[in-house]
Amino acid sequence: MLRKITALLAMLTLTGSMLVSAMFFDDNPRYIQVGHDDTTESYIDTTSIQNVRYDPPYYMIRATVITYDYTTNTATGYENNFFYNFKGQTVKAQTIATCVYTEDGTPSPVTPIANPEVNLCDRYSVNGKAADNAFFSCYNMTFYHTFTN
Repeated sequence: MLRKITALLAMLTLTGSMLVSAMFFDDNPRYIQVGHDDTTESYIDTTSIQNVRYDPPYYMIRATVITYDYTTNTATGYENNFFYNFKGQTVKAQTIATCVYTEDGTPSPVTPIANPEVNLCDRYSVNGKAADNAFFSCYNMTFYHTFTN
């Protein structure tokens, strides 16, 4: 009886680790992690980054952030517009569309969001980190700086 329980536990442990490693964004350089907590992991899709506006000190970059939710076993993509004010060191995000990804990374058709809101991003939030990563991808420098006099 003890051997059966031990074998079952070993099999469940092995299966659980295989499911996590099967997620399409694990170990894929296309996706860079920009946040995680006890129930989710978020990544920016580096192939989705598009420089839309270059008008220093104002910039706009469009990029997709994917969040995998372990409680529902779903991956959702959020297509965002990031609005930068370099002088003011602020970033605002506007989610303009969403889609759901299959286990192999295939996205469903994109669903546009009607009248999307623009919200200020905290520097250390998922969108704040994604915006900084997208800025670095476009301009080869980080967005957030600490200036001293």
